Amino acid sequence: MSVPTVEAGQVPGVPGGVPGGVPAPRRERRRAATAVLTRLGWLLVVLWAAMTVTFVLSRIVPADPARLAAGLQAGPEQVAEVRHVLGLDRPLPEQYVRYLSGLARLDFGRSIQSRQPVAEDLKLYLPATLELVVSAFVVYVLLGVAAGVAWAVWPRGVHAVAIRLLSIVGVAVPVFWVGLLLQLVFAARLNWLPVAGNLEYEAYGVPLRSGIGTLDALIAGNLPAFGNALEHLVLPVTTLVIGQLALAARLTRASLAHQLEQPYVRTARARGVAEWRVIGVDALRNALNPVITMLGLQFGWLLGGTILVEVTFSWPGLGLYAFNSFRTFDYDPIMAITLITTVAFVVANELVGLLYPVLDPRMRES
Repeated sequence: MSVPTVEAGQVPGVPGGVPGGVPAPRRERRRAATAVLTRLGWLLVVLWAAMTVTFVLSRIVPADPARLAAGLQAGPEQVAEVRHVLGLDRPLPEQYVRYLSGLARLDFGRSIQSRQPVAEDLKLYLPATLELVVSAFVVYVLLGVAAGVAWAVWPRGVHAVAIRLLSIVGVAVPVFWVGLLLQLVFAARLNWLPVAGNLEYEAYGVPLRSGIGTLDALIAGNLPAFGNALEHLVLPVTTLVIGQLALAARLTRASLAHQLEQPYVRTARARGVAEWRVIGVDALRNALNPVITMLGLQFGWLLGGTILVEVTFSWPGLGLYAFNSFRTFDYDPIMAITLITTVAFVVANELVGLLYPVLDPRMRES
């Protein structure tokens, strides 16, 4: 009499080989769907909390948006009329519901400065900020990880001292001071780079399409304009990178140095595996999880922390728009920018979570 064999992971006498009669692939799909729905639920909770906090803060600050919108010379009746138009004379619960319903339609209100919907202003200013942030982030990741790897593999030498000094300077010196210094040296004295602004659209005859200077120049097929756009990016990108380089370099160095001490590295070297593969593939891949977490947070910080850099370099982006809104307490743009920054942080964290199983396959089984 033959004895039926039972494969690993199956339960005898149970359809599908798993408890409850549910096949393993279907159970895995259900678990993945549950995880996605859970992440989406928390995302919505965080966004709702951010919306609520910004709404409450805009209503408790000691300033009168109606007075600012009506003008300093307006009388009480004019201020009351503006307050009624803005809906500020209605009960707070009603204002809150109107605010959330507006956001559901992507209606962020109206700017007091520009006298037009905030959504239209965002379409104008957001692309320039994304160009600056993405460019700075790419340079930051490449230089920060490369510096950390070099520091971990060769902990002594002139390069290690230079990286350490640059890290200290980047953390200690205010970002606006670095920007002013770069402007003084490379723009005013040496005249190598532009002082401020972005692509000179009119001078190069490039039509404004996306608001991203480099992309618009490429679409127009204008290589001199593309070079001009890159020149305008150099100083603000350098300012942003110097201020954040220390974190990426130090964390990469510490994480990689820890991995290089693990037994699997010694085993790989004993088997004759090429040193570049041991460091650049095996050890670095395992060392990147904490670095990726930090980089995700840094991207959100860059999007929300470009105000001083954009003001210093007169970069026509979201930071400059936010600075002008803060000066006049234009609270609808302020709330919209706060929400955009929050969404950037949340989305970056979610993308980081999706990258973990790619870098470390063991996490797929957990």
